[in-house]
Amino acid sequence: MTWSEQRPALGVIADDLTGANATGVLLTRTTGFPTASLTDLRWPEGGLDDYPCVVIATESRAIPADEARRRVTRAARLLLDHGYRPVAKRVDSTLRGNVGPEVEAVLETLGPGSVALVTGAFPASGRTTSGGIHYVHGVPLAETAVRNDPLCPVTESHVPTLLRRQTRLPVGQITLNTVRAGAGAVAEAIGEQARRGVRVLCPDAETDDDIRSLGEGMARSGIPCVAADPGPLTAAFAAATLAGGAAGSTGTAAATGTPAPAGPKRVLVVAGSVTPLTREQLDHLERETDARLITVDAGALGRDSETAENEISRVVAALAAIDLGHPVIGVRTSEVLSSTDAAMAGRIAAGFAEIAARALERVPGLTGLYTSGGDITLAVCRRLQAGAIHLKAEVLPLAVRGYLIGGLRPGLSIVTKGGLVGDATAAVACVRHLLDQ
Repeated sequence: MTWSEQRPALGVIADDLTGANATGVLLTRTTGFPTASLTDLRWPEGGLDDYPCVVIATESRAIPADEARRRVTRAARLLLDHGYRPVAKRVDSTLRGNVGPEVEAVLETLGPGSVALVTGAFPASGRTTSGGIHYVHGVPLAETAVRNDPLCPVTESHVPTLLRRQTRLPVGQITLNTVRAGAGAVAEAIGEQARRGVRVLCPDAETDDDIRSLGEGMARSGIPCVAADPGPLTAAFAAATLAGGAAGSTGTAAATGTPAPAGPKRVLVVAGSVTPLTREQLDHLERETDARLITVDAGALGRDSETAENEISRVVAALAAIDLGHPVIGVRTSEVLSSTDAAMAGRIAAGFAEIAARALERVPGLTGLYTSGGDITLAVCRRLQAGAIHLKAEVLPLAVRGYLIGGLRPGLSIVTKGGLVGDATAAVACVRHLLDQ
């Protein structure tokens, strides 16, 4: 299926899996077509002919810039080789990670003349940009907790300045006045700056109407554009691009496997983050749902294999011993490690994934899975050998429900959420969504 045929063949590249899923479900809502979210930089066996929209996670947020660039280039070429046009480079709503190098990689793959609009704006989740300054619930980005992120700290609130430090490409702005003047003004601004050689544009946006104006302007500009954002601009750009064509059509595609049958539901929670927000969400979950969450020694998972195995076995046994009267069970950690490098973080994520896989085998009655954090979600999906996730619905902004495609538990219902997403009630909303479906 190619871009020029009747239905869309839209591709999105994201730097982590939960972000990919969040953008993918917005794409489905916009186009009416099913979206598959790949869990690896490989095309799944059997192909994805039933999925006109595909998102790929490169897991490149916290790695060296050169490697991030290589992964994104590989993902863009993979999409093009299978007939999907890379229309978006999903970036974190707090602009963490290798934003500049990854945007460069997509533009270089698409060729000269292509332009990226880069914004962290997601009004529904409190992310806005004005005067080039990015805000999180009204607080300048560099003054929020993301300044102290252990792997990807952000110490600059002015988006054009942040991008100029990360890319060799010319960077420009689109002011809020231009955005509020409408799609025509946006299209003119894109065209004018593109003619001057600008390849990266940082637009202001405070409302959903601003986002729509930007998306429509991109579609009207006649310039090959890429939306580099947390999802809303991608959806607006897709809607405008497909207007009068496939947009609004309906499509169907079944996940490989059978979703859990009707009857009593039981959810497994896998949350490895130690951020204050995650702790607050899990505390609220335990109070509101009488969830039984076993505390994992993350340090043990990150040490030698024997120590990790002992901890995994202990936790799985504790989960299996929980009475069936508790429909919500799972794992969390309260430990804040003084030094966690990328290798250790990977071992910890793999340990949580192993706990999840063994729990799904040994614990009776589990019908759904809730994962919090991109690294944990990816590790769990790979341990379960799921090649992709069939995205179904947005539970709340940046939290998505879907079904696993292929692997050891095909059709298993899953909700994925970013680690820094939502308020205190977010985990409760995600788990109740799984229990109610």
